Amino acid sequence: MTIKVNDLSVSFSGQSVINNFTYTFNDKGLYLFIAPNGSGKTTIFRSMLGLINSKNSGVLVDNKNVINSRGKTFYYESSNWFDVNLSGLDYLKFVKSQWQSQIAIDEIINLWEMQGYVNKSIKKYSLGMKQKLLISLYLVSDAKYMIMDEITNGLDEDSRKKLMQILSDLSKTKCIITSSHYKDEIIEYADYVLTIKKHKVVSKDD
Repeated sequence: MTIKVNDLSVSFSGQSVINNFTYTFNDKGLYLFIAPNGSGKTTIFRSMLGLINSKNSGVLVDNKNVINSRGKTFYYESSNWFDVNLSGLDYLKFVKSQWQSQIAIDEIINLWEMQGYVNKSIKKYSLGMKQKLLISLYLVSDAKYMIMDEITNGLDEDSRKKLMQILSDLSKTKCIITSSHYKDEIIEYADYVLTIKKHKVVSKDD
């Protein structure tokens, strides 16, 4: 069980962003992308999931096309994707239903201490509240493959430490692919580290 990326390339207006990315993500482990902003991390995540077009690429999740494997993957790019007129509970219930998860929503709400605001519209949330909701969507999905872009954004130090321990535990049975501004805090938990140099993805484990 793996995510296999084969020769993935992305360009915009004739300018290369990612060239010939080929890599296999195992079904367990924490993968960390380290690269400056604007280097293509988000582009890689989007193209892996078929959200943007890429050239000469094939992405297989457990030997099936990624488009046909949505139930095994979860990606929610940022809190900017939220419809602020909905509540956090609306989103949690939707994800639980769509991913056919057995995870108890109340347990995740208690884990991130969201009881005081989860029923309110997201327009009333602070950035930290939105990020805790976003993280909770991943946990409720219980997806085998979780792709997280700057997942620690907006969290205080204690919440970041709490999240990293959760991700470390999850990575024993799931594949976690992430990037973070706080690389010094997360790198000690990472099983695999990748970076982007001159439009190419390089594994630091090679």
